[in-house]
Amino acid sequence: MLSLPLLAIALPAAAQEVNVYSHRQPELVQPLFDAFTKETGIAVNVAFVDKGMVERLVSEGSRSPADLVMTVDIARLAEIVDAGVTQPVESDVLSANIPAE
Repeated sequence: MLSLPLLAIALPAAAQEVNVYSHRQPELVQPLFDAFTKETGIAVNVAFVDKGMVERLVSEGSRSPADLVMTVDIARLAEIVDAGVTQPVESDVLSANIPAE
């Protein structure tokens, strides 16, 4: 659950909702999103994308509503990064709580 409060720190201060694209099964991640909303008051809008996430993100480009992408493995994350559709998150709180390796 540590990652849920940290996500709130990465969002703009005035954010009232966060948009998530997820490869994960709904029954695995929905409880996390519900807990996040309960703790922060920030609504989580989830698009469960089983196939074609990279293509979707590329076609949306800078107009993508996705604030966060959840993948099932590092290979799928690498595909998204290699497609050039991600941007870094700079946060002292995240840096202090996520190991370098």
